[in-house]
Amino acid sequence: MSTTTASAAKGREWSGEFRPDRMAVREARATARRLLPWLDYRGELDAPVLIVSELVTNAVEHGSSPEDTALLLRLSVHPCGGLSVEVTDGGTIPPGPPAPPPCPEAESGRGLFLVNALGARTTWDQAARGKTMRAFLSLGGTVPQ
Repeated sequence: MSTTTASAAKGREWSGEFRPDRMAVREARATARRLLPWLDYRGELDAPVLIVSELVTNAVEHGSSPEDTALLLRLSVHPCGGLSVEVTDGGTIPPGPPAPPPCPEAESGRGLFLVNALGARTTWDQAARGKTMRAFLSLGGTVPQ
């Protein structure tokens, strides 16, 4: 079973650790759904919760190694009302270029395509010990450039 460790919210921000296994996806979704209103996010919850789910799934499936002990999820509500979702894993391989839409019959490969289709802008950073994927979802539907 996965464990979650939460840091205290700093204003409109929260971060917590999840074990890098499949249970983390369900726990991260439930955590986001519960905490976003508490962080004063005023948008609907389905898109941000799905974004959390997809980024954590990608980290578990493609970014974690057996030595990793945690994934870090960070939720930040910006003054403009937008939301940043960050997931840091122990992966050392950067994500590839945006993939084309998957075949309708495919059972996987929709993660970042779906995140972008929801209107989020995605970026990533590589660090000495892992990488961070970010998705910014604006509240009003326009994504800053």
